[in-house]
Amino acid sequence: MAEKKFPIIVVSFFYLLSFVAAIMVKSAWPIAVLSILVFVIWPRWWGMIVAGFAFTVFLRNPWPLIASVFFSFLGKPKRWWPVPAGIAFALVEVLSFYMSERALGITRGYTVMGAIIEYLISPERIEKELEYFTIYEPYIDWTSALILGVITGSFLSSRYSGDFKVRFVPEIWKESKGPSIMKRWMWAFLAGGLMGFAARVGGGCVSGMLISGSIQLAPAGFIFMMSLWIGGVLVTFLFYRSRTIVIKRE
Repeated sequence: MAEKKFPIIVVSFFYLLSFVAAIMVKSAWPIAVLSILVFVIWPRWWGMIVAGFAFTVFLRNPWPLIASVFFSFLGKPKRWWPVPAGIAFALVEVLSFYMSERALGITRGYTVMGAIIEYLISPERIEKELEYFTIYEPYIDWTSALILGVITGSFLSSRYSGDFKVRFVPEIWKESKGPSIMKRWMWAFLAGGLMGFAARVGGGCVSGMLISGSIQLAPAGFIFMMSLWIGGVLVTFLFYRSRTIVIKRE
């Protein structure tokens, strides 16, 4: 995706309008939204810091600004070597315990969404028949925000590193299964449904069970870890018909 450029005076004009709007509505959200749009169109380190500052004012919390400063320096590489990536994820896990007093876990958010849909269709069934939804109540919680944050953060990171491209079919899939978009999406939907079902049966996903479980030394986390590795390697060999595993540092 070619990077678009526009004069600084245009950016300044829109920021002036956003400041006026923020004063009128007595909220910093116009500046926050504009900062994200500017960063998406013209990804620069200072744009991320401005966006972080705007969200810090909007949310009255220092963490967006702190995160934006770190991201502006560390988010430029297209790929990270596993060791620094693992350390960074460990820090995110620690911050999750510190800020939300809970371990990371993303599939719970989809379960909550399912509970909300079920409640809208048949609230009596939720309240009287299904004990499952006494655990996953039909209310938007922090896991829903986590899903939105992962999607948004991935997009912003790919724009900042210059790696963003619209890919309907990955190259490794084309080499093994062909260029059919429908076939790719069908398998992706099927695999996603199976993984979601397995996560609910197992009581957690890769983030909630494997990572969050293993750092708490839970036996289930280590069992999940070994099962995922063994299953992933076998399926890769069978599905992609591969005979080699390549470790590449970029």
